[in-house]
Amino acid sequence: MNQATVSQRSRYRPSRQAVAYTLAVVLPITSWAITTRVDALHGLPMSLHFLSMALIATLGGFGPAFVAVAISILTRIYQVFPEPHTPALVHGELLRSAVLICGALIISFMTHRRRISGDRLELTLAELQDRTDTLVESLHSSKCACWTVDLDNGGGIHWYVGSYPIFGRPFAEFDGLPDLTALIHPEDQSNIPELAEHMQSSSDPIVCEFRAPWPNGELHWLEMRGNRVPGEHRVWRGVTLDITERKLAEAALLRSEKLAAMGRLASTVAHEINNPLEAVTNLLYLASADETLEPTTRSYVSMAERELARLGNITRLTLGFVRTSSETMDVEISEHIEDVLFIASGVNIARRYEPEVRITIPPHELRQIATNLIANASDAVTVGISNPTVSIQIIPSGDKALLLVEDNGAGIPAANLTRIFDPFFSTKKEVGTGIGLWVTKEIVEKNGGRISVASGNLPSGFQTCFRVEFPLASPHGQIAP
Repeated sequence: MNQATVSQRSRYRPSRQAVAYTLAVVLPITSWAITTRVDALHGLPMSLHFLSMALIATLGGFGPAFVAVAISILTRIYQVFPEPHTPALVHGELLRSAVLICGALIISFMTHRRRISGDRLELTLAELQDRTDTLVESLHSSKCACWTVDLDNGGGIHWYVGSYPIFGRPFAEFDGLPDLTALIHPEDQSNIPELAEHMQSSSDPIVCEFRAPWPNGELHWLEMRGNRVPGEHRVWRGVTLDITERKLAEAALLRSEKLAAMGRLASTVAHEINNPLEAVTNLLYLASADETLEPTTRSYVSMAERELARLGNITRLTLGFVRTSSETMDVEISEHIEDVLFIASGVNIARRYEPEVRITIPPHELRQIATNLIANASDAVTVGISNPTVSIQIIPSGDKALLLVEDNGAGIPAANLTRIFDPFFSTKKEVGTGIGLWVTKEIVEKNGGRISVASGNLPSGFQTCFRVEFPLASPHGQIAP
């Protein structure tokens, strides 16, 4: 029994005993008074005394009952013995007294036994409640729900009261469902028929993982484990656990391992291609020194030199795993955007450039950001779009510079929006690496900016918009040539 129950009962018993002793005095005297004044009760002189004694024995036990018997005997002696008495009368009164005493003993004993049984029952119920509370707390802390499936009773799933709401809603909404199909992610629903067949034909334990969408839009990973009940070949019991945190930890660990491997690979590639890059750079320099070059060809060589310099910076950056020591400077965004627009061939470019919007960033990193965003927008509008258009806006907003890259492609599914900047996540199944947007986000945040994405029927009339914010450059910063 818990401490609160013991304390409550310890306060209750003294008050009950006091009432019992008070009644042990009052009721026998009252019974004597009624018996002597009511003619109909003269033939049953001990009836009210016995009822009083029984009530007091039940309420307070043997002690108050003995007091009640003693007072009943005294009142009876006071009533009878002033009159002339005979041995038979005395013998009858003694017999009545003995009956009262025996009755008090029997009733007190039975009451005592009942009280002991009641105390044990209360103790058992209190312990059961404590265990139930502990179980409920354990279920919630472990994010676990208990269930039973009776295949002979329709096969519906019964969820136990107190279980953790692993589906994000009360179990009463779907208690008795024949299976879990309506509760899990459509891509995982194909596992349910196989699971049901296993429970029908095999006694081996079941283990099944699936995803469950919550009403608030969250997607949770669940693991169901169950065993057939011994002796009940058609009844299964088990638990379903929310393993979302474990899955996220596993994904983070796998992502870290991939990033580490990519870092080693990128460093190796950067080291191996440095020598060819230097050779090509020298050859381009020699070619640009040829006075016989046509102006158009010379401009192509100059463009190749700039792109080769950018390639050299990218290799040193090694896909974001190795920090460069490139000096930041104030650059006008539009100038470097125009340098990379050649990658959007076959796409209409809608420009809206505000003049003199400058930010502080290494120039090659700004070009890398623009290249990734414009290349993705171009890829999004090259399939099945009658008027493929990419809009590029550069506008100031307070103390921020905004770069908006929009397209009129098919858009990004809502389920992918939260993962679009994750490393190795790509919707281009055959050609995508899942690195571009992740590296872009890393570069933007390294330079104090912020990048976000929106997709759908946007107010601008486009389907997808990548928004990049940078702090505006200070008026006295170093200007890029």
